[in-house]
Amino acid sequence: RAELFDSSALSGILSSLEKISNDVYIILDREYIHFRIVKQSASEEQVFVQIQENALFEDYRIESKNNNTIGISTRASNLVVALRTGAQAQKIIVKLAKKDNQPCLKIEMSTGSNLITQDVSVRLLTSKQIREKSEPHYQDPEVKLEMPNVRMLRNVINRMKSVSEDIVLTANSTGELSLKVTAELVSIRTFYKGLQWRGGDDQPNSERKAVTAQCRMSIAKLKKVLETKILAVSSYIVGCIVEHQAFVIFAELGQNLGSAVFYVPLLTM
Repeated sequence: RAELFDSSALSGILSSLEKISNDVYIILDREYIHFRIVKQSASEEQVFVQIQENALFEDYRIESKNNNTIGISTRASNLVVALRTGAQAQKIIVKLAKKDNQPCLKIEMSTGSNLITQDVSVRLLTSKQIREKSEPHYQDPEVKLEMPNVRMLRNVINRMKSVSEDIVLTANSTGELSLKVTAELVSIRTFYKGLQWRGGDDQPNSERKAVTAQCRMSIAKLKKVLETKILAVSSYIVGCIVEHQAFVIFAELGQNLGSAVFYVPLLTM
C-alpha cells in the first residue's frame, strides 16, 4: 500500500514501456519499483527500469513472505488509462487487493468530495518467476559512448528509415559514432565526433587506445526506443555496443528518479 504523489512520472514511465510492449512486469521491494519488459526471444527488445520508491510514493509499505518482494504482471495500457482518470486527483492510494477472488491493483483517487476507484487486473509472480525476469548477462561492451542529443538523433533516423529497414552503427573509444543505411542505389552515413567515452577511465579521447565496435539492427526497433518519454527526460544517455549480442542504451533519469536500460537486438552483419 502506498500514496502516489507523482502520477505524471509513473504515467510517463508506463507510456514509454507501452511503446515497446504492452505486457509489463512490475517488481516491488523495500527500496525500488522495477518495471521490466522481458521476452523469451532474443530478437525482441527488453527494458529494465529501476525507480526509487520515494521518488513516486509516500507512506510506502510492503510485506511478503518472499523477502518483502512482490512481483506482478499486467498491461501497461490499463494502468495508464487508470492513472489518467485521476489526473486531477488530490490524493491517490495504490494497493494490492482482490476482486472476485482475483488479484488486482486497486487505485483510489480522491477529487474533493468524490472517490474514484479503478481496479487493474494483475497476475502475481512466484519467486522463481521474479528471478527469471532479471537482466540478461552479456559480455562487457567493447564501446561505451554518451549518445548524441536524442531528439536530433531521432530526426536523423526518421530520414534514414525511408532508405532501409536496417541501420549499421560503428563507434570507437575515441568518441566517434557513425550511422549508415544502404540501399541498392544509395548509401547514407551520418558522423558524430567528440562524444564522451563512458568506459570508466579518465583519459582524454585523443590519448586512449582506439577500439572499434560495429552492429546492425532494425531501424524500427531502435526508433521505438528513442521515442520513449523516458529518454526525453534523462539527464544523460550512454550507448553500448556488445558485438553479436545487443545494442544497450543506459539512461540516468532526471530528478534522481532512477535509471533505465534498453536492450535492442542485433541482426547479422
